[in-house]
Amino acid sequence: MKTFNRPKLVLALAATGLIAGGARCHNSNSMTGPASAANVAGAWTGTFVPADPLDCNSSLQALASFTVNGQNVMGTLSAPGDCGFQNVQFQGTVDGSVLTGTVAGTGFFSGSTASGSVYGSNGANLDLGLSNSFGLIPGGQMRLHR
Repeated sequence: MKTFNRPKLVLALAATGLIAGGARCHNSNSMTGPASAANVAGAWTGTFVPADPLDCNSSLQALASFTVNGQNVMGTLSAPGDCGFQNVQFQGTVDGSVLTGTVAGTGFFSGSTASGSVYGSNGANLDLGLSNSFGLIPGGQMRLHR
C-alpha cells in the first residue's frame, strides 16, 4: 500500500487552489465588458453650425430623429436654411457613446459621413459632425439635446 506525504499533499492542493482561484475575478468592479450602447432613439433638437462661416449663417435650428435596432441606427437629419439641409437620411451604428454612419440626401454626395458622441447626464446631448467634401452642403456640426 502506498502512503502519501501529508505536508506535500496539502501544499500541492493549496497551490492548485491558489492557481485556480487566481484565474477568477474576485472584484467585479475590475472586470470590463462591452460598453452598453447609448440610447439615441427618439427626437433631438438643437443647432447646426456649418463648416463655411463666410458663406453660411453661423447657426441654424437643427432636428434629428433616430430609430435603433441593436447597434444599427436609422434616422433623419434636418437643418433648414442657408447652407442647411432637409430630411437627410442617416444610416449607421452606435457603439458605446459613439455614433457613426453615412448621410444621403439633397446636397450630400455619396460617401458623406457623420460621426459624434452622446454625453451628459443620462445621455441627453449629442454632438454629430457631418463631413461632405464635395457636396453643396459644406458639412458642419450638429449640437443636439433631448
